[in-house]
This record gives sequence, structure tokens and C-alpha cells, in this order.
Amino acid sequence: MLKNVLKVGDRIELKSTNRPKNPDDSPKVYMSQVLDILDDYRMNIAVPIESGHLVPLEIGSRYEMSFLTNSGLYMCKCEIKNRLKQENLYYLAINIISELKRDQRRQYFRLEKIIPLKYRVISDLELRLRYFMEKKAYKDDREKRIVTEKLMQLEGVIMDGTIVNVSGGGIKFSSLAKHENGTTINIDFWLDEDIEIEAEAKIIGTAEIANSKGLVEYRCEFKKIKKDIREKIVRYVFSEERKQRQKENGLQ
Repeated sequence: MLKNVLKVGDRIELKSTNRPKNPDDSPKVYMSQVLDILDDYRMNIAVPIESGHLVPLEIGSRYEMSFLTNSGLYMCKCEIKNRLKQENLYYLAINIISELKRDQRRQYFRLEKIIPLKYRVISDLELRLRYFMEKKAYKDDREKRIVTEKLMQLEGVIMDGTIVNVSGGGIKFSSLAKHENGTTINIDFWLDEDIEIEAEAKIIGTAEIANSKGLVEYRCEFKKIKKDIREKIVRYVFSEERKQRQKENGLQ
């Protein structure tokens, strides 16, 4: 089954099955590539790279593996069996330890792409006032007007960032600005010249980028996003991945 849907050179995503120590954090996710398929249960993959450094995943650790094909997104569980090196190539031997299943949640597959980003931080006070307005907790039109004016005053400074990957579940971006985990931001970017994305997101992971003069990388998950906007992202990601596969196979 594995050889029927996956081939050498395909990109895969590995999501840790271990619970994060901090309950507010999301499971660790790594990108890799198939180097060799030995049979339907064993394969060799490239050692993941983060911020220019190899990430030697622990032997015995388990991950949820997902990969995109022309027929959809597939998922299964795998285990790291060995860390190996051949000449200057570092790679991992893994075993498939669960049934391979087709997954309809394509929004969780990430597209690696550089995209300019505009965003602003949403303060706790702004969040509380928004909730106040959503629940229509104001006593009269005067109080409604006062809260509305206060919300307009709270709109923070627009900052610049650079998205490095995007999915229907969130984005990863880099910025010179410093933010903490749990920070809520309003984001605005263009996937394509006619696809504008605006949503509310929460920072769930931060990492300083080595040798980058202060750049910080942020992982975010969407907290408030319209259904049709999320679907646009999903369709775009799937389309771009399919185009990339066709290009690599010499079909485009």
C-alpha cells in the first residue's frame, strides 16, 4: 500500500505523538523527505532541519506521519528505528506502525512559501471589549458608542512579518518584533493576487533564528477565521502542492 501512494523525493510531515510539557504548546512538527522505500513498513527519510540545523530525532520516538498526493492526504503512525549516515548524508530509518489512512483534513498540511505579512497585536482589554460587544452586554446606545470608540483607539500599530509556511490551521512567520506565547494577533496577507486572508491567530510557539540579527520565528494557530477563508487556504495549499509534484515529475 505504501509504495502505491508514496515515492522517493516526496515531502512528509512528522507530528510528535508526545504531549508537550506546557499544555498551551502544540505538538512538535517536523518536515522531511523520503529517501528510500524498503517495503510497505520500512523506509528511510532525511533528518529534519530547523533554522539551518539538523534535528536528530530520538530513536524509539513516535510520530504521526502525513503526506500529500494527487489523490489526497494520507496519514499513519511511525517510529524512529535508527539514525544513520552515508558519506555526508544523514538520514533516519523508520517503521510504519499503523494502518495507512486517507485523511480529509487537508487544511493541516503546510505549504512552504514566502509571503509578506501585516499584523497587529490584540491586547487583553481589546479581547474583553470585543466579547462585551459580541454578547451585546451594553446597557444602551450611549454605552455601545463609548465601547466602540474605545475599540477603535485600541487598534495597535501595524507590524511587518514574513510568512514561511501556511496551512488551513495556521501560519509560521518571522519578525523582528518580540512577542510571547499566548499573544493574540490580527493577521492580513495575500495568498495570491486575488486571495486576501484576514484572521485572528494565537502565537503558540517562538524560536530565535540563528545568525539572523534578531529575527524571531513564530508558530500561530487560527482562532477566528471565516469558514470560506479557511477553505480558500485549503484549496490553495492543495493546488500548489499538486503543481509542485507535477513540476518535479516533469509534467509541467
